[in-house]
This record gives sequence, structure tokens and C-alpha cells, in this order.
Amino acid sequence: MEKTANKKPKKNKGVYTVLMLICIAVFLFALYKVVGILMDYKEIDDYYNNANDDFVVRSDDGSISYVDLPALIEKNGDVKGWIYIKDTDISYPVLQGKDNQYYLFRTYEKEYLGAGSIFLEALNSGDFSDIHTIIYGHNMHNGAMFGTLDKFFKEEYRDEHPYVYVLLPDGTWNKYEIFAAYTAGIEDGTFTVFASGDANYKEYLDLINSKNTYKNTKAPENGEQILTLSTCTEDSDDYKRNVLQAKFVGTIEDIEKE
Repeated sequence: MEKTANKKPKKNKGVYTVLMLICIAVFLFALYKVVGILMDYKEIDDYYNNANDDFVVRSDDGSISYVDLPALIEKNGDVKGWIYIKDTDISYPVLQGKDNQYYLFRTYEKEYLGAGSIFLEALNSGDFSDIHTIIYGHNMHNGAMFGTLDKFFKEEYRDEHPYVYVLLPDGTWNKYEIFAAYTAGIEDGTFTVFASGDANYKEYLDLINSKNTYKNTKAPENGEQILTLSTCTEDSDDYKRNVLQAKFVGTIEDIEKE
């Protein structure tokens, strides 16, 4: 007489079904997160594209010819300038809060946005007259804000985009020549704000030269102004930053001629 068939396969089928449901749930959750991230990026792009449309006039080749900075300042007195690197996506208003947290996730309209604003170090004077001025921005994976600073680690890219421009409230542009790109620790002295005539500034220039990834450029002479752009690294190390540094080379009246 034959024995009754073993019922374990039914149990295994139940386990398989549970595992499938778990996998589907994990997939749907991951899809939800990805869609959320993509929607956040679209919101960021739309917001700053609209800002460029509303306040920026461009030439036929896409380069900036005029920025209505007075209109921005009228909206928010914390607007200190407009930063621009030609033929890149870097074209943003520059804010300054009472501390370095306020504009981390706020727009120039003081509304929440994951990408926040491009903003000045709170300890800087705000008029770009300090010997060392620092500007911060998020490293967005879609390239927004300062998400493309890592491109400047290739010296040939720097050679193609050698200047940073900052529009001031008086309508003139500060012109800075890029001379260094490297990864810095947040406590290694890179982000020091110096008082005028600080004797330690020469040591700071030596620090830059020791970190600089470029072979053909060096830090400026003691006493020359430096602009530092800083963003997080791709590996999300809370203690490291990608840094791009440029030296002040003069003031220009007409950005179209650059």
C-alpha cells in the first residue's frame, strides 16, 4: 500500500510566496524613494531655472549679459551677489545668513528647498572684500548647485573654464582666476577666515600649495584675495569637502565682453 504524499512542498510554496511579497515590498519602497529623489531634483531645477529666467538676461550664445541683482536684493536683503562660471551650470544668487545653517535648506525667498542656496560664510564681511571669502553649496547628484565642482579636479577642465565671476550690488563683477582644486578636511585650516594683515595667512598659502592637485598653478602671493568654493564630497564623508579656489584678478564692468 502506497504512503501518503509528503506535504512539505506546500509549506515551501508558502515560504516562497512570503519571500516574493517581501521582495515586491522592498522594490516598491525603493521605487518610491527613487521617484521622490527625482521629483526633488526636478523641483530644484525648476526653481533655479525660473530664477535665471526671471533675473538673468543671456546673449545668443547662452552667456550672461545682465543680472537684475537689485530686484533680487529688494526681495531679500540677504542676497549679496550672483556667482557665475561661464559655460557651466553655476549661475546662482549668493546669500548670507546669520549662521551657516539658515540657507542650507532655504531659497532666496526663505522657503524650504532640499538644495538650499549658495551662501557665504557667516563670518565673512559680505561685500567680498575679505582676504579670504568662502562660498558654500550642496553637491547635488544631478549637477545642480556645486554638484559639478569635482569636474575642476581635471586640470584641462579648469583650463577651459578658468574664471569665477561674482556680481556685486554696485553692478560690477569681481573676476577670480581658478588656481587650485583639492579635497580638504573641515578642520585642517582650509576654511579659516582671516583678519586683514593676519601673519598666519602666509602659512595658509603654503597649506594650499601642499594640497593643490594642479601641476601648473600655485597659490597667489601673500596679501592677494582668495575665493573658496566648497561642497560635500561624493562619498558623503561629513569631515571632507571638495574645494575650488580662485584668486582675485580685477573688477569688470561688462560681463558680455568676457
